[in-house]
Amino acid sequence: MEDAQTSHIQGEQVAFKRLLWVVPLAAVSAAVANAVVYFVASALGTMPQNFVVQGSGPITLAPVVFSSLIGAAGAAVVFAIVALLARRPILTFRIVAAVVLVLSFATPLTIPGAPLSMILTLELMHVVAAVIIAGMLTTLARAK
Repeated sequence: MEDAQTSHIQGEQVAFKRLLWVVPLAAVSAAVANAVVYFVASALGTMPQNFVVQGSGPITLAPVVFSSLIGAAGAAVVFAIVALLARRPILTFRIVAAVVLVLSFATPLTIPGAPLSMILTLELMHVVAAVIIAGMLTTLARAK
C-alpha cells in the first residue's frame, strides 16, 4: 500500500514520505552533474579561473555544488507546498519550475564583465540542475 498522505486529484498523486529520500537524491545528483559540467568547462577554458567575480574571487567548485544543493532544497519546499495546494500538483510544479528556470537565467547576466563562455556555462548549469531536480521530484515522488 502506498503512503497514507498523498495529494490526489485528477490522477496526480504525491507520496510525501518518498520526499525523504527523493530530495537528497535529487540534490546530490544535481550537484554531481554540475560538478561534471564545471570540470569539463574548466578544462575547455569556459570557466576561467583568472576571472574574479566582484568581492568573491573566481567561481570554484564549492559554490557550484552549494548552489545546486540549495536549489534542490528550495525546489523541494515549493514542490511540497504545490502538492498540498494544487489540483494538479505534478503539472503545476513543472510549470513553476520552468518559470523559475527562465527567471534564473538573469543571474549570470548580472556578473560585470563576465566572458560570454562563462555566462553560457552558468546558464547550462541552471538547466542541468532544473532538469534533474524537477524531473526527479515529479517522477520519483509520484505515488503509484
